[in-house]
Amino acid sequence: MSTAKPTQKTTPPKPGSRPSIRVDATLSDDLAVIMSTGADFAGAVRAAVGQLADIYRTAWAHGTAPEGETPLLIAYQLAPRPTGAPAVTRPYDAKSDRPAVPRVGRRIPGPYPVRQPTT
Repeated sequence: MSTAKPTQKTTPPKPGSRPSIRVDATLSDDLAVIMSTGADFAGAVRAAVGQLADIYRTAWAHGTAPEGETPLLIAYQLAPRPTGAPAVTRPYDAKSDRPAVPRVGRRIPGPYPVRQPTT
C-alpha cells in the first residue's frame, strides 16, 4: 500500500466521477492477472477493491483490527467453483458469485469461545 502524500485526497471519489491513477509495472502485472479471467479494466478494479473492502469490513466487525486501521492479512482459503457454475466475466454485471460478507452492524459469528477449565 502506498502512503498518501499531503497533496493527495484521502476521501473516496464521488459516484460517477472518473478518478485517474498512474499505472506502474506492478499494477499493470496485477491487473493482467485479474483481467486474464475475462474481466475488463473497470471490472477488475471493482472486483479487487470490493474484495479488499470486504476483508477490511470483516476484520473490523470481528475486532481483529480497530476500525479505520489496515488489518494484516496472513491467510486465506480458496475453493474451486461449483461444477456447472457460469463464469462471471464482469462481476458487477451479474449477481455476485462471492459469498455475502456481513456488514458492520449486523450480527456475525464471533470468535470461538475460550473454554474455562473444569474443576
